[in-house]
Amino acid sequence: MRQSSQIYIPIPKARNTKCKVEIGGDDVTSRVVESLWVLPVTRGIGTFSISLSNAKGQISGTYNIGDIIYFYADNSDGSTLQFYGRIDYTKDDISNSGQFLNIEGRHRSFLLNEHLVCHTATNTATSTILKDIIDDLSASYDFTYSNVQTDSTSMSVEWNYKPFWDCVIELCNKAGFDCYVDNDLDFHYFEADSIENNKDAITEGDNFISSKDYGTNDYPEKTRVIVMGEEGGLPLIHTAISPDEGTEIRELFIKDASSNTAQKVKDLAEAKLEEVTNRNPQARILSFGLETLKPGDNIWIIVPRQKIAGQYKIIQINHKFGMKVGGWRTESILEESEEGISGAIQSLAQTSQQITESRNINKFNYSYVWNFNSESGTHSGTRISINPNTGKGYLETTGGATGTWESDLLELDSNLSAVELRMVGSNIASAQLFVSVDGGTVYNSVLSGETTIPTGKDIKIKVVLNSATTQVTGISLLYS
Repeated sequence: MRQSSQIYIPIPKARNTKCKVEIGGDDVTSRVVESLWVLPVTRGIGTFSISLSNAKGQISGTYNIGDIIYFYADNSDGSTLQFYGRIDYTKDDISNSGQFLNIEGRHRSFLLNEHLVCHTATNTATSTILKDIIDDLSASYDFTYSNVQTDSTSMSVEWNYKPFWDCVIELCNKAGFDCYVDNDLDFHYFEADSIENNKDAITEGDNFISSKDYGTNDYPEKTRVIVMGEEGGLPLIHTAISPDEGTEIRELFIKDASSNTAQKVKDLAEAKLEEVTNRNPQARILSFGLETLKPGDNIWIIVPRQKIAGQYKIIQINHKFGMKVGGWRTESILEESEEGISGAIQSLAQTSQQITESRNINKFNYSYVWNFNSESGTHSGTRISINPNTGKGYLETTGGATGTWESDLLELDSNLSAVELRMVGSNIASAQLFVSVDGGTVYNSVLSGETTIPTGKDIKIKVVLNSATTQVTGISLLYS
């Protein structure tokens, strides 16, 4: 709920509801049995479903995949476009209730679910990154970004075939912003909870009809989030733990191949933890149609019988219309919601990533990677060679048969409870790994992939190369 010192005095508005549904230029308003027009913020793009009366199959085969559909609704002349969609699926159904043409589809911005992003940025504002990936879309798609607010939050990304809207969610999580695409294909990117709608409100005794599911859902609550990324074939791990975690540990694991730096893994873990802890109250509030409401708006809701009084963020708008509905109704989803079709579409790619091998069988909480893409450590008969074209490097001897490299000091916040070292490269079978937990005073030999239990937090590693042909491209320290 948005914090506000304002006093709200509800003033009833006149209702003279006018609605219209058009498909391919045909006015089918009188045939609409029921319809649902879904407009979420941040978590996905819009979807719709509509059931049309089709007695004797009069309109069977009339409307096809790719046809355009419009839903207009307001309290004046019916000229306000609430939803602009594209048909994905038509179904000709017959039941005891009669014959119907059932249609499903998505918002006209559906191509954002079909586009994969390949993009790199370093310490760049999230709003700039968003504009850049929009610019990379085909000009024929006609997307614009006149409502993208400039932000001061910078991040680095390296996305390889990542679904477009997953990129948007990552930007929003980093910046604390929300995003949606309007019916004109213009992006809206704005600070979460910053948009106040002072034209519409939901008040008991006026336009309020009913409420459902008001309360806080503890099922999705987690106390820690483990994120695994990858850098140069080595796992990157960060575990974000709630400061309120007690004896009940509730874990969520996310594997994201696009998180290829320690900072990106950390950011994702912390952002997801914030999402799944201290959850806000949720509710579905049904009212008469709200004509100016947009996804992400904060509007006043006053329902004294449930002690609801304040400005609540609307994360999803469900416009409902048809004979069975009784006209035009708006269902406002507050703060939190169950995942629906639009959210499921967005999570499909992430789910595919999660079912792959985690490569963290011992459930370490964190990791650190030395990638040899820059000069570091202390050399004795070794050097770091970097390809100027790719920026990628490796550790090798200076030409002799042996050499030793010692890392810079890695200071941890607390003592290790367990550690594992992994090494990748070419001809690395003869290379030896050592770890020190006291800043390099004492080193212990560790085999690649072996787990040991040291005590200390001042970490150094040492690599002994025993062949002039050995090239080490990366070493990963997994630890808890």
